[in-house]
Amino acid sequence: MSEYQNVLAEFLQVTKEIQYVSKALHSNMKDDEAGQVENLQSLFEKRQQLIDELESYLQQEDFQWTDEDKQIIHQLKDLQQMIQPLMTGLHQSFKTQMNQINQTKQGSRKFVGAYQNVSTEGSFIDERK
Repeated sequence: MSEYQNVLAEFLQVTKEIQYVSKALHSNMKDDEAGQVENLQSLFEKRQQLIDELESYLQQEDFQWTDEDKQIIHQLKDLQQMIQPLMTGLHQSFKTQMNQINQTKQGSRKFVGAYQNVSTEGSFIDERK
């Protein structure tokens, strides 16, 4: 097996791991185990490195995909079609949750200093007429 075929096989394996991890993630961030999102991020980074490595092989003049390589590429396309909707859904739900967290933070900041400047000096006289 040549070097690029090893990279292609590793690319397939990492893509399968991405699919597995992304299926395990919940749309509610609170339900995920610690480090799951970071693990997914590291898998995507590893995958990008493999893509860059494969691109260097593709730039060689005499490079040709074998029939076995084409089958692996077809599997990769199928996996990508399954992963894309999962990532889109997770991105949308995480974005919504982050917006809610930011709105809560902004709302709580408005009230933090509201009662700080209450003067305890002097007196208040209530005059009734």
